[in-house]
Amino acid sequence: MAHRSKRFCRCPGCSQLTSDPSGYCEDHRHLFDEQTRRRDLRRGTAKARGYDSRWARYSKAFLAQPGHQLCALRIDEGCAIVAQCVDHIDPPDGPRDPRFWDPANHQPACIHCNSVKGHRLIVGPHRFG
Repeated sequence: MAHRSKRFCRCPGCSQLTSDPSGYCEDHRHLFDEQTRRRDLRRGTAKARGYDSRWARYSKAFLAQPGHQLCALRIDEGCAIVAQCVDHIDPPDGPRDPRFWDPANHQPACIHCNSVKGHRLIVGPHRFG
């Protein structure tokens, strides 16, 4: 297993080194947890953002189509290559945004690449069609 290189803690003024993925040392890890909790509260639940049973059926059908089995993004070495979810190329502003259901705005992605991409407009270079 590869070890992460140590970096300075993300907390201003802290000089401790950490290899924790959050970027915070043990003393300041609670800051990351608190920031994550606040962000999640602002963001809303997946269902509130439109990812309900209808979306689950749609995404399953989308990924079953020819040319949608491989990740279109392949952002870095963490890519699983196999598509596991449907990514919005241009992130919609919610389930009522026309871009949410527009098939031209969808591309297959692995969970890793979809997470790394975040809320940015990125068309995968490996997109089929």
